Amino acid sequence: MRYDVTAHANLRHYLPGALEKTQVESPSPLTVRELLERLRIPESEVMSASVGGTTRKLEDRLAEDCEVDLLPVLSGG
Repeated sequence: MRYDVTAHANLRHYLPGALEKTQVESPSPLTVRELLERLRIPESEVMSASVGGTTRKLEDRLAEDCEVDLLPVLSGG
């Protein structure tokens, strides 16, 4: 299984080299929560995860070779 992950805004600093995109390989399907754990991104930092424009829950299992967009919790003042 391969997942193409795009981490937006301040979530980028969790990815290798602080890049916007990375790939995650797994011998078996992952849930959104497991993907975040692999990337060491705290759940509290992620507002939503989407696949193909559809928001996914943390317990949702991801399809093989999908593209996952991670959006951060908004902050500011």
